[in-house]
Amino acid sequence: MVADAGADAIGLVVYASSKRAVSVQEAVLLRREIPAFVSAVVLVVNASQADIEQIIHDVKPTLLQFHGDESAEFCEQFRFPYIRALRVGGGSLLSPDAVAREVQKYPNASGFLFDAYSAGYGGSGLTFDLSLLEKVREILPARKIIIAGGLNAGNVQQLIRDVKPYAIDLSSGVESAPGVKSAEKTRAFMQQVANA
Repeated sequence: MVADAGADAIGLVVYASSKRAVSVQEAVLLRREIPAFVSAVVLVVNASQADIEQIIHDVKPTLLQFHGDESAEFCEQFRFPYIRALRVGGGSLLSPDAVAREVQKYPNASGFLFDAYSAGYGGSGLTFDLSLLEKVREILPARKIIIAGGLNAGNVQQLIRDVKPYAIDLSSGVESAPGVKSAEKTRAFMQQVANA
């Protein structure tokens, strides 16, 4: 349904604590349903090396998306394309300079997903102060910038106009219940993206 609405990538959350979690075995089955030319992105949080290797082998994702405390060395040991998710506006990422320094630690990342800080891992459905990306936008090509956090049909057009990210990541903004995507909300969101 999400791919039919025009999504370029589908996220498979392999993190047991998430309300959107799927097992590796479920991810394998879901991966088979993702159409050609739509990327399969497996999201993980502080997974072990063995778990990541199993995901790469069994699920065969297009990209990995690291949402935990993974170091650059950890992410890069797999020699597999990855996105580094950063929770900005909290912890040590409270200023544009701090966010830029963190980005520079991951020189081989295929992209960076910027999301609002929350105490837990994963999406919070909250927005963040986009001025925290001021320095990042100076050092990263636009093709590496992905924005997440509190996006919905009512605010996505303005975000695209202001930030001009390569991609946007959404989840709760198109759900009818936690973990359940709404076809109507998804279509409305994608229409706003197309009109931005």
